[in-house]
Amino acid sequence: MESFLSSKRFFSKKIFIAAMTLLVLFAGISVMKLNKTIVIDHDGQQTKVSTFAGSVEAILRKEGIQLDENDKVIPQLHEKVVDGTRIIIHRAFEIMLIDAGEEQVIYTAENTIESLLNSLGIEIDELDKVEPSLQETLLPGETVRITRVEETFLVEEQEIPFQTIIKYNDSLDHGDLKTVQEGEPGFKEVKLRIAYEDGIEIAREVVEEKIHKPVINEIIEKGTMNYIVTSRGEVRRYTEVLTMEATAYDAGFESTGKNPGDPYYGITRSGTKARPGVVAVDPSVIPLGTKLYIESMDRTASYGVAVAEDTGSSIKGDRIDLFFEDRSEALKYGRRNVKVYILE
Repeated sequence: MESFLSSKRFFSKKIFIAAMTLLVLFAGISVMKLNKTIVIDHDGQQTKVSTFAGSVEAILRKEGIQLDENDKVIPQLHEKVVDGTRIIIHRAFEIMLIDAGEEQVIYTAENTIESLLNSLGIEIDELDKVEPSLQETLLPGETVRITRVEETFLVEEQEIPFQTIIKYNDSLDHGDLKTVQEGEPGFKEVKLRIAYEDGIEIAREVVEEKIHKPVINEIIEKGTMNYIVTSRGEVRRYTEVLTMEATAYDAGFESTGKNPGDPYYGITRSGTKARPGVVAVDPSVIPLGTKLYIESMDRTASYGVAVAEDTGSSIKGDRIDLFFEDRSEALKYGRRNVKVYILE
């Protein structure tokens, strides 16, 4: 009986020892699991720590790492950590934000323009402009400008002014005007697209037009029949004006090669008597019998109304010879340029 009891005590002792061994083993494993190796990346350095702390916030507090209000920590402070967790601290820096012309100093630890705006809850509409672009890296001292762009449409009725069309009429006196058709303005509906940047209009363009009333243009006839006022105050109409070189001649031998007594002395090519107002021309330029007005171009007295009745061997092309009764007057006239008006 005693031997049985001794054996039982021995067996119980062994069980107790085994249980205690397992308990110590499990405790050791648990402790090993609670102890974690963490890397903290901050302020340009990397710190490896071994810790039993369970959250990011607890680890940073234990390590004495201070955070400013706008610093950004990844993972977040409340998150649990496991062995091998990497804690990254982004220190906040100052930037200037200009939104629709309003300036604001912002302290942020965001690394892109887009994440900055998201963190601030700032929405960007499709037409808005952001400089630098949303994907750009955000740098300390950066100026981020948001230009708010808005488009509106305006429909208005506009008057279409009529134009004046001039038509020339050679049956009307020169300078006379005659209204053939009265002008009337038209009207059109115009759809405008108006663009604003930060509330200021920057562009306006027509996107659609509808004619409600066509325009009627004014038509005016303008007389082109030419006339000239002669040195005697007479109004004479003309069809053409030529610039010619003028000389002078008389009935004498030096001009015509004929002397008094010659049956053709003082007789023109047309068979008329030479007299003041008769001129010699090139018939291929000015037909014989044409009525003319000879106007001086050098402020001397004009020869006046004339008729082309004579020719001359040296009068070719744009030359004209003016008859004077007195030889001395012909010599005095010499050679000069004149305007020759072809009269009706």
